Amino acid sequence: MQRVITHRLVGLGLAAIMTLTAAGGAVAVFTAGGPGESMTPLGGADLLVRLTQSNNAVLWTSLAGNISTVETRGWPTSDGTHDLGGALVIERPDRPTAGTVNIGEKPMSMSFDFAG
Repeated sequence: MQRVITHRLVGLGLAAIMTLTAAGGAVAVFTAGGPGESMTPLGGADLLVRLTQSNNAVLWTSLAGNISTVETRGWPTSDGTHDLGGALVIERPDRPTAGTVNIGEKPMSMSFDFAG
């Protein structure tokens, strides 16, 4: 349990730092409070990106221009020996104003970098 709480705090801290220190373009960050929960926006992220969330996929639509990078982080797990986790990074999406991400579960966080 301690390990999961530590990972959550680190993830939330990284998301806040990314929001505060973004250079060039804007950054929109969404995070979930726990596994299986829907993500909520940090700061004014919901003014920049609209999310529609299901159990496995997230549909995103930019409200503020072209997205240059989408980063999705999954929830960390352990197999008893190793800590496991994953992320999906999409650079220069085919459609820079809308897309779908499916990592097989509700994500821990998503960040959207806008072209600067």
